[in-house]
Amino acid sequence: MNKKKINLIGLIMIIFIGVFGFGNIANNYKVIGTQSSTIFIVGAILYFLPMALIMAEFGSYAKDRTGGIYAWIEIGMGKNFAYFAIWSYFISNIFYLPTLATRVPTYLSFFLYGDSSISNYWMAFLAAITLLVALFIGIVYESKLEKLSTPVGYISLAVAAIFLIGGAYLFFIGRAETAITLDSFVVKINDQNQFASVLSTFAWVLFAYGGCEICGTYVDKIEHPERNFVKSVLGAAIIIGLLYVFGILSIAAYGTPDEFSKVSLVNAVISGYKFMGDKFGFGLWFVRMIGFTYTLITLVALVLWSVALSRAVFSEVPPKTFPNWLTKKNEKGILKNALIFQTVLSFLFIVITTFGGKSAGDLYYKIYDMSTMAFLLPYLSLGIAYINFRKSGKIATFQATKSMFGAYVLGSLVATLAIVSLIFAGINISQPLSSQIDTIILYYGGLLLFLFIGFIIKIIDFKE
Repeated sequence: MNKKKINLIGLIMIIFIGVFGFGNIANNYKVIGTQSSTIFIVGAILYFLPMALIMAEFGSYAKDRTGGIYAWIEIGMGKNFAYFAIWSYFISNIFYLPTLATRVPTYLSFFLYGDSSISNYWMAFLAAITLLVALFIGIVYESKLEKLSTPVGYISLAVAAIFLIGGAYLFFIGRAETAITLDSFVVKINDQNQFASVLSTFAWVLFAYGGCEICGTYVDKIEHPERNFVKSVLGAAIIIGLLYVFGILSIAAYGTPDEFSKVSLVNAVISGYKFMGDKFGFGLWFVRMIGFTYTLITLVALVLWSVALSRAVFSEVPPKTFPNWLTKKNEKGILKNALIFQTVLSFLFIVITTFGGKSAGDLYYKIYDMSTMAFLLPYLSLGIAYINFRKSGKIATFQATKSMFGAYVLGSLVATLAIVSLIFAGINISQPLSSQIDTIILYYGGLLLFLFIGFIIKIIDFKE
């Protein structure tokens, strides 16, 4: 068994790299401007902090388990419920891995050339190499990931700090692109369109806070988990929440929502820094530096997500749930076959979108959209599992709240807001439902289809 080597700072950096995304700042800012900072605050208080407290309590209770969110839901709801939650988790995240892999060449292009001028074929080739590098690191250095994530986490924090300090300075000297007043933070709901926009933004803000659960798959490797796990989860939650809020204010100093609306999802990350460089008169070197740092950050995020996904899905499920070769660990306790399987799937997805033609690409992106809602089911399940966990009388070393009423509040907040996000991420209340039938079928019909596939897999009796 591996010695427990991950310290408090190491786990904080793992969580930070896995959760924090600058693109979440840019893409919410361009929808409703600085009002999104208020929504980030509300999301942090009502959703992210309660979820972090729940994870901290579960982690301190199940400190020797490797399944993370699967183990926590199984403790509170049983194996059947946990299976469908973790199946949904796998479906949503297996499409996220190739997304991360293709971002690495994009950021590398910014480093080399100062822009994202890279062909689809080179993108696919370099993304494939990225997947192989991530696979190698995951298999060979899985027990030492904190040695990789800690320095890269510091780099990520430093780059974020540069952005925040620069924005604050522009406001101080009166050169900010957007004026900030108290009215800037007021969420405006003057008509149905604005209300729909706010609900949609709030739903996607909750998506931005997703990912903290990856820490649960490393709890068995942490020094003094009964205290360090709790401190790491809560510390990372506070850092991420503050960065999201102040990030919105800083981005307003560099450009208007209209300017950012012209930028694509992937390029939004570098574009924010490019706008900053333009304001301060930095040359092309600044964009290249940011491109280099985000190449490193995204590569490490890919490794962390790959390892965490394999451990969450395949490490603790009952025998015969999946084929034995997927759940088999090597002599070092690493799910080598599961990591290879995830890498192959990610590679196939990239090949389909690059070389399969327009029809194949369109089909893949439809399937990708269909998987989106599956991302929320594990969090909904976690909130319910926590309430049942506390009702059963189980006592963890750390308790988020001593009272049962407090436990009901925490669990209900996470579960209820997951449902809110599940609804309003896919439905625009400012438009007639009849005009959204295709989208509704895509999102919610896709979710039901994936759950049905999960049911079919569950009733198959795989031989050991």
